[in-house]
Amino acid sequence: MGSSRDIAIGPVAVVSLLLGTLLQSKIDPADKDTHKRLAFTATFFAGITQFTLGFLRLGFLIDFLSHAAIVGFMDGAAITIALQ
Repeated sequence: MGSSRDIAIGPVAVVSLLLGTLLQSKIDPADKDTHKRLAFTATFFAGITQFTLGFLRLGFLIDFLSHAAIVGFMDGAAITIALQ
């Protein structure tokens, strides 16, 4: 999201775990092509969104997130990673 100083909280591992869990629960694990296609589609649109926000210099939007929301997300991410 541009030049945001709070973006370094590392949500990549949590999003990867949640996306993998969602795909395993909704799609037959034997169908590898569908898994790859849906994962690519989700990451492609996330990348397009990130690129657009960065290109338009909309990093200031992170300032509207409260400190409690960021801390809660980080705590939830830690618990999710630990339990997985």
